[in-house]
Order: sequence, then structure tokens, then C-alpha cells
Amino acid sequence: MVTMVVLTVLALPLAVLAARVGRRRWVRRRTAARVRAELFRHWVMLDEPSGRHLIRS
Repeated sequence: MVTMVVLTVLALPLAVLAARVGRRRWVRRRTAARVRAELFRHWVMLDEPSGRHLIRS
């Protein structure tokens, strides 16, 4: 019983650290995907102007 409590307390900081690092990677990946999509959208607009960019939603 005591061993389980000690192991849990020791494992908690590692779990928190792993969750933080994982979330940071996920956020960075999402941001990169958003930037890439935005750049692609601008590239498509420059390639063939459609008038769609005049409509703001």
C-alpha cells in the first residue's frame, strides 16, 4: 500500500511533464498546419483571382 502511494507520488511529476511536452508539440503542429494552409490559400489567390477574397465572412 505504502509502495503504491510512493510510486504514484514519484510518477506524478513525470506524467505532468509528459503531458505538457505532448501538448506543446500538438499545439506547434496545429499552428504549423494553420500557417501552411494560410500560405497555400494566398498562393491559390495569387494564381487565379476569383473575387472570393473580396467577400469577408
